[in-house]
Formats: sequence, C-alpha cells, structure tokens
Amino acid sequence: AVGRPLSPRFISIKARDYCYKTYPIRGEFGRKELLIGDIFEEDEIWSCTTCGACEAECPIMIEYIDKIVDLRRGMVDEGMVPQSLQKPLSALEKRGNPYGKMEKKRADWTKALKKEEELEVKVLNKKERAETLYFVDSITSYDDRIQEIAKSTARVLSAGGVDFGILGPGEKDSGNEVRRFGEEMLFMELKDQNTEAIAKTGVERIVTADPHALNALKNDYEGLPQVEHISQMLERLINEGKIRLRDAENKDAVYVYHDPCYLGRHNEIYDAPRAVIDAIPGISRVEMTKSMDRSFCCGGGGLMLFYEPVEETRMGKLRVEMAKDAGATVIVTACPFCMVNIEDAIKTSGLEGEMEAIDLVELIEQHLITE
Repeated sequence: AVGRPLSPRFISIKARDYCYKTYPIRGEFGRKELLIGDIFEEDEIWSCTTCGACEAECPIMIEYIDKIVDLRRGMVDEGMVPQSLQKPLSALEKRGNPYGKMEKKRADWTKALKKEEELEVKVLNKKERAETLYFVDSITSYDDRIQEIAKSTARVLSAGGVDFGILGPGEKDSGNEVRRFGEEMLFMELKDQNTEAIAKTGVERIVTADPHALNALKNDYEGLPQVEHISQMLERLINEGKIRLRDAENKDAVYVYHDPCYLGRHNEIYDAPRAVIDAIPGISRVEMTKSMDRSFCCGGGGLMLFYEPVEETRMGKLRVEMAKDAGATVIVTACPFCMVNIEDAIKTSGLEGEMEAIDLVELIEQHLITE
C-alpha cells in the first residue's frame, strides 16, 4: 500500500522456489545461495513492522512474523544491522532505553505532578508498596509529548482509587521491539532485569498504557502477576462507578478509534477501548472501514521510529486519510507509538486545525468528574 520493498507473499514464494531449486525431490542438489543478498534483500526484511496484518489476511494462515524475526536474528549474528538502528540498540544495552538517557531520569515525568498538583507517584521498593504496578516503558518515560500520557494515566488511576506505583529507575525497556528486531540475547537481559525488579515489589497486578509493553510482559515474560492494558482497567473502573464521566466537551467533534496492532491483532483487545470512549455521554464516534482485526498499521511498530524503510508514502499518512474519509475530526488511539506517527502524519498531511489525535487515557482524563 505504501510501496515498501516487503511483500510477505513473495517472501514465501521466494523461499519455496529456492527450496525446490536447491533441494529437489529427485536429482542433484542445486548450488546454495545466500539467503540475504541472493534470495532476500536486507531492506525487505527490515521493513516489516510485525503488525500481523499479513497473517490476518492470509487465506491459508501462513505465519510470517516468526520467520522474518528468525531471519533478523541471523542478520544480527552476522552484524548486518542497519546503521540507524545501531545507536538505539547500543543505548538499550547500556542504559536500558533506546534514547541513551540516564536511568535516574526515567521517573522525571512525575515531578511536575508532585509540584503542581500534589499528586505523588510512588516509586516502588522494599519499603514503598502498592497493589498495582504501572509499567511505563521507555517511550512514555522519556519522550516529552508522550510523557503527557503517563501523567494522564497517573491522574486517572488516582481518581479511580487505584493503589499504584512505578519502578522508576529500576525499570528497563520491556524489550518488545528488541526481540522483534532479532536481538534475542539483549531481550533476555532486559526481561530478566525487569522480572527481578517486578518480583521485588510484591504487586498483585500490572497495568500499562503501551500495547508493546503489554505484549512483551503478557506473552514473552513468565511468572508475572496479571497484566492488563489501561483500557481494560478503565472499563472496569467505569462499570464499578469508581470513575464518572461528564458530557462530551465538544459536541461537534467526531471521534474515531484507531486499533493499535499490538493491542488488537496481537492481543485481541478491541471492545474495551470502544466501550470506554462510548461511556462519555453524548460523544459521537464512527468507525473506519479498516478496523479491529483488519485495522491498518500506522507504521510505528518494531523500532520503526528509528528506522525509515524505503517507501512511497508514509503508512501513518494513509491512516489519517482513512480517518478523514470516515468523517472523523479526532483520532483516538491507545498506543504511544501510534500517537507519535499519527500526530506526525496529521502535520505532514496539512490537516492541522482540521484533525487532531488524542490518547484514550487523555480523553478520559478530560472528561473526569472529580468533585
């Protein structure tokens, strides 16, 4: 759709043709060729966002992501890592985040809450305990814009009476993108460090506003307490009456929900975010043609914020056009990676002033009844 060199269908066809030619049922084996370079191009393999759309669409249920990740592991072992990814991967190894920022700054976003609102977010340790761990992850901890999602999450959890805390400097990147970019050993190190840190807190449950962190903690880690996305917790708090919402602020706004790939296709959470939006009295919401398990990827998955593949147009730009065609003026998402890409796409599409993007938890915070 955007002119990237990757076609999952041709990945299978190329592999099939190579096997038939090189290892025939009868006759002599053919000349072996290099998988990367002769059969597949490097950019072809690195272009995959691991969104899962190809697997959802495939009529014969071929699984592509695991095969592409396996190819990447081999490329990493051979030192065939794109230049733009070497710095964030090195930073992840040294600092536990792709930005190379100090660990002690991971909880800096909480300072404004304490100073301006007298809302203190607990940093969990042997003495400081809580029932719920809010796993923030790297992009939400360090990106200036995305820190606003962390602040909104803290405010909403506090308003709902949730006893929560964060790991602060003890938290490392969840490793979701690290694993899918083929750095298995680095992922295992991050997983072990996070698992140990979480175990020491004694929390009963984990919540995160990042679907990529959700996917790693829920599906790639072992032995953790229950892990859920903030949309699931919000739905429960609303249903229990612990969070009350006032009427929609802008009656003229038309909202549309964009399904993040790692919340939807990878973890099958479709209804909770929609139920939370619809709980706002008087809100107007529409659906895009490509939604739920057929949602269109914004292009932000798999460390794509650091790697720009060859493409004719940005995936996020196409997604914004789909929202506009649906009649929406506000795109709601529930993923920090999607937020970065969609906000950027709105700007590059010249739609500032006509359309805006907001995270689900930010939307709920705007409509909280706090009295």
